[in-house]
Order: sequence, then structure tokens, then C-alpha cells
Amino acid sequence: MSSPTLTFDPITAIGYIGQTVLVELVWEGDPEPIWRFKHIVGVVVPVQGVNEVGYFLTLPVIGSADFPDEIYFDSIHTIRAVRDRHAPAKVLGCLPLPHLFQGHSTEGERHHA
Repeated sequence: MSSPTLTFDPITAIGYIGQTVLVELVWEGDPEPIWRFKHIVGVVVPVQGVNEVGYFLTLPVIGSADFPDEIYFDSIHTIRAVRDRHAPAKVLGCLPLPHLFQGHSTEGERHHA
């Protein structure tokens, strides 16, 4: 499994606010990536000495949540903005990943340790 390679500067990260995205998440030591559709509702940018790794505040596309989840920048391997609100169903039908959501909860995300 390759490690995450994306880097987010504040301008790029803030540009995702209000977007619906398909995101591939990977963590060192985990054998499989996790794909999620999320609404990006906020950004916490890295601040040296305070918060070394920035993250997105997200809400699920499917279902609901009382509070946003965090998706840390260093766990993102792929991120794509989704323009069509019906795209999640269309994309899921086309992805060659039969295990896409099997065995994974839609509530909450694993957090960077």
C-alpha cells in the first residue's frame, strides 16, 4: 500500500469547503484503503506548535451526524470533488471495488494517531 502523497496548503484546503467529495483514506499498517463520500463543511489548517496536521471537518453524504468528523490531511490518498448530487450512486456502480463499504461503519472515521 502506498502512503498518502497529497499535501494541502490552506488555500487549496479552503477551496474544498462546500464541496461533496469522494475520498480514499489510508493509514500506515492498514492493508486496505477506505473510500467515503463526504461533504466538506470546514477546515482546520496546520499551525506550527499548536496543530501540526490539518484536517477537514466533514459530514456524511448518506445518513446524518450530529457533529462533523475529522479527516486528517495525512490520511488522504485521493480526493475528488463530485459535481452531481446523484454521483455517489453512479460512481459506486462503476468502481471496481466490490468491498468498498463492506465491514465499515458509515458513522465516524478512524482518526490519525
